[in-house]
Parts: sequence; structure tokens; C-alpha cells
Amino acid sequence: MKPDDREQLFLCNSFGGNVLTVRPRKPLLNPNLIRPDWQSAIPRSPDSLWLDKNENLDPGLQLLTARILRELDPMLLATYPECGELYRKLGRWLGVPAEALILTPGSDGAIRMTFEAFVDEGASVMHTAPTFAMYPVYCQMFGAQSSLVTYERGEQGPSLTTERILAQLDLVKPRLFCLPNPDSPTGTVFSELELRAIIEQCARLDTVALIDEAYHPFYQPTCVPWTREFRHLIVARTFAKAWGLAGLRMGYAVGHPDTIRYFHKLRPMYEVSTVGVAFMERMLDHVDAMTASVERLNDGKRWFAGQMEALGFNVLPTRGNFQHVAFGSCADVVHRALEGMVLYRKDFNDECLRGYSRFSVTTVERFGPIVQAIRSAITDSVKDRK
Repeated sequence: MKPDDREQLFLCNSFGGNVLTVRPRKPLLNPNLIRPDWQSAIPRSPDSLWLDKNENLDPGLQLLTARILRELDPMLLATYPECGELYRKLGRWLGVPAEALILTPGSDGAIRMTFEAFVDEGASVMHTAPTFAMYPVYCQMFGAQSSLVTYERGEQGPSLTTERILAQLDLVKPRLFCLPNPDSPTGTVFSELELRAIIEQCARLDTVALIDEAYHPFYQPTCVPWTREFRHLIVARTFAKAWGLAGLRMGYAVGHPDTIRYFHKLRPMYEVSTVGVAFMERMLDHVDAMTASVERLNDGKRWFAGQMEALGFNVLPTRGNFQHVAFGSCADVVHRALEGMVLYRKDFNDECLRGYSRFSVTTVERFGPIVQAIRSAITDSVKDRK
């Protein structure tokens, strides 16, 4: 019996009963395509500060979102969404026509829709590594051939040159090239000049260029205006980061209207929820509050980085809403001191980030106790050695 046949029989017989032939798309038979067990997830402790998932938990912004949530009409839960006004309002904010947009469940939804629209089974997809976890997953889901361009470890952190990307694009000639800017987990960015060179190279090769701007405007430069010029350019955005609405699962894709019309052919009956539409219509009246939140968090990031450097730790420059710190020989001491106090990423398996811990950014006030705990742990450790 071939492996594919065994997989089909397993799908049929998992719950007993008659054997029926189940034939999913061939890529779904890939044994390496494994998603996390959704039933075994452990809720995060409410007693800890959550700095582990690059969320925006700014207390100032949460005052606004709590007020808007209270003001929503419960009738929204009983009605289907009408998205037209949100499309128009979002387009005005971005400076693009509504026809250049499609709403999606987070930027993840925009990424998946790009795969659905342009990636046939067996097509080549090129993306960075490490990067957002769903890029390699979607390559497997859609049966694409992954071509990785890998960050190297450098003195100033993960390193990937434009020249390497251009050379690999020319060699592979992929159907799709995916590049988050800033990238995650590296926190690295490419300048507008570098991005322009990459996008123009993609145009010459008939490659769709997906620029993932999930962390905008923590990093202000954007490719959105270029979607008028380049029909092969898609920009993915989310309201999860700067807007502090990760739980709303709202995002969007921006592209030339002639390109986005293909996305609308894939659109489900209702692309997002009624509550999400109503919430975002109101939030777009408060762009200044979002911008102020980003400024507070960037202030907290700069302060935290300065405090860590003052303690002698290596800090990587990052352009997202997170900060990498290498605690070196003090790592065990620091991790013990922060246990139960704050949730964060303690280390990475990727060589370019091995030895670094990642903290989602927060305000100076919320970073204060964390810095004090680290400082006290280091001081006590030095005393013990004496």
C-alpha cells in the first residue's frame, strides 16, 4: 500500500464505521504539514505581563477600545455585515480607491488569499527564513516548492543583503516572493530603495511580490502608494499590531484594482464579521490615538533597550513592536528572576537569533518593574559570587 493510500484509510477509519474513500488535495497528504493541537493550548496566566506574542497591550489605547466596545449595538450580533462604508473609509485613510482593497481575517488572511489567487501546485514560492510561521505552512498547504533565502548571523544581528535576494530571484524565478518588512522574528527592514529594486526585479520575472507590512506604522515607510504603479505588487496589513486589535482578526490587502478583483473572486460570502466592520469604522475616526499609542510603545522600547545596554547586555536594532536582548552568561539568572512575572520568548532555534530573548514592547511604566527585577537579579548574582 502506498503512503498516500494509508493516509486516506486513516482519515476514513479514525472514528470507525464504513470505509469511504476520502481524497483531499494531494498537498494535504504531506506528513510534514502539521498544525499545532488547538485543544492542548494552555491559557496565559492573568498574573503575568504578556509580552510574548507581539500584541499591543498599551493601557492608553485599551481605554479607547473598551469605550468603543461598550458603545456597539448588540443588534450587530444578529445581522450580517455590510462592508461598503468601511472599504470607503479605509481607502480614504490609505489614499487608495476602495477597489484597491479587500478585507481579510488579519494579514494572515491576505497572505493566504495571495497563495489562493496565484500559486498553483508545484509552483515555486520564495520567502525569507526565519520569517512569519505561516509562509512555509502555506507553501505546504498549496503544494508549492519553497525556495528559502536565509538570514545570516552578523555583528549587528540577522543579515540578508538585497544582492542575495536579487540573485536568488533571478535563479529561481518564483511565482510568488513573500517579504515581510519589517520581518519577524528578525525585526529587520529593507529601505525603500532596496524594496524598489526587489519589486522591479519581480516585475521583470513575472513574479508576484507580496510585501507584508503587519508592523506598520511602528515602521513608517510603506509600499502602498506603489500599488498604483505595479500590478504584481500586493501589500498585506493588519489591525492586530499598532491598532491593538489582535482579537478582532481584521486585516486587509492593498493592490492595483485590476489585481485585487481576482481576490474578490475568492471572497467568501462575508469576508469579515459585522462586529469587526462596525468596530473598525469607529476606530478609523481615532487614527491619532493609534499613532499616540505607537509613540508610547516606541518610547518604551527605546528606554528598555537603553536600560539593557547600560547593564552590559547586547541589544539588537529592531523595527517591529518587539525587542531582542542577549543576556549572555546571565541568562539563567535573568530567566529565574522573571519567572511568573512576565511572559516572553526566552530563546530561538534559528542560528541568526540564537541566544537572544524577545520582549514585545510596552510602555516605560510597565517595563519599569521588569528592568528592576533584572537589575536586582544581576546585582544579587554578583554579590553571591563574591
